Amino acid sequence: MMATPHSRHAPPRPEPRQPVTGLATLWFGLFAAPAAWALQLISNYALLAHYCYPRNTPLSSPAFGGTRAVAIIVSVVLLIVAALALVLAIRSWRATKRSATHTSDGDASTSIGEGRVRFMAQAGVLVSGIFVYGVVMAALPLLSMSTCTL
Repeated sequence: MMATPHSRHAPPRPEPRQPVTGLATLWFGLFAAPAAWALQLISNYALLAHYCYPRNTPLSSPAFGGTRAVAIIVSVVLLIVAALALVLAIRSWRATKRSATHTSDGDASTSIGEGRVRFMAQAGVLVSGIFVYGVVMAALPLLSMSTCTL
């Protein structure tokens, strides 16, 4: 049997590492906060438009007395979803930060798959942070203005 030149001197391949975070967590961290913001805007718009403008003329107060309470509850629930997405994205990003290996010259190196995971985690932190702020800003008028003037 003749050995090939590469098989004799090739360094052993390292075993692939286990993923530091799940794919579902990465996708949730990336898209849950924008989805929560969109749902908040759509639901509050539909709720307020229906009860404040049921016909051709606007009402001074909503036809349903609990309109503001329902809109606030919807906003709080969706703020919790968006904040959870941000927390999971931050945890994923920190987990990928700890898992980076260091080469002999001190540079951090990751494999292609790990680079993608880190990128998705970082993007999730950025996107979720922006949309948590958006959910809060969209909810503030519910607390300070008359319901039918929104």
